[in-house]
Amino acid sequence: MAHKPKGPPEENRLRTIRSPHVYLQRRGLPEDALCKGCGLIYRSKRWQMGQPEGTPSCEVLCPACQRMKDHNPGGVVTLSGPYLAEHKAEILSTIRHEEERSREKNPIGRIMKIREEGDRITVTTTEDKLAQKLGREVYKSQRGELHYQWTHDLSQVRVNWMR
Repeated sequence: MAHKPKGPPEENRLRTIRSPHVYLQRRGLPEDALCKGCGLIYRSKRWQMGQPEGTPSCEVLCPACQRMKDHNPGGVVTLSGPYLAEHKAEILSTIRHEEERSREKNPIGRIMKIREEGDRITVTTTEDKLAQKLGREVYKSQRGELHYQWTHDLSQVRVNWMR
């Protein structure tokens, strides 16, 4: 039976981070921390919309605002094909509506930028799951082809839709 080497003693008792999300705090923030970028409140171990109960305990950047500041998206959705030009307004409406709906559950999942380049639209998001949802909703409403591609470390997803 092979013996598995142990790491340094100080690492043996630490919990591993389940999410590869580099912008999530390893340790919790103080209750009622305020995001100075968007105004979200950190309460009950998650970012929420709302007002602080009294004076905010500290001001920080939430993971979404930090990603935007760093220009480092969690997801990239690329929409392309001849069908896109004819239905662009409807497709963009679907994307904006899905972001709104998604933010009710997860306020740090947002669209960073929508860029139109010729016959292609690129949407960058702060969360990989939001990018997947946007692609899925466009596919459900418009059909076409949908493909997902994750980076090796699972920190970003590329969603390609075409028709």
